[in-house]
Amino acid sequence: GRNKKLKETLEAGSWPMKVVVRGFVNNMSEWMAASDCLVTKAGPGTIAEALIRGVPLILNGCVPCQEEGNIPFVLENKVGEFCKDPTGIANIIADWFGDKKDELKAMAERCKALGRPDATFRIVEDLAALAEASYKKVRFLESPTQVKMGGLQAAIAI
Repeated sequence: GRNKKLKETLEAGSWPMKVVVRGFVNNMSEWMAASDCLVTKAGPGTIAEALIRGVPLILNGCVPCQEEGNIPFVLENKVGEFCKDPTGIANIIADWFGDKKDELKAMAERCKALGRPDATFRIVEDLAALAEASYKKVRFLESPTQVKMGGLQAAIAI
């Protein structure tokens, strides 16, 4: 993200393998496409994108009240795990890339089945239908004042 201090701390760390620390990126879709799993907070946009991409999740926190309901959604649909402890997260990842490879693959398939890549378009279609239905309930009446001005006044038809 945009936490410069954390980025600097991670970059200064000694790692047993090559580690490249990225800050905020604009091409998250590309990073997600290249990922086998994702460790993230329970944000709805990130979860939706991971599901579409078939990327199993490890949720490590949430914004209270606002995102709490996303955790049971991920767990009940068996598309990820919840763990706040860094060692526990590392153990889950080690299992997924070790003895539980088949479980990771099955989660990825469940993600794809649950993902809705056309959701934005469906929402727009629903909003357009609601707007059209509302418009049909409105009739336009000419008011004496507006007739002089050449305008129309909207009134709800009962």
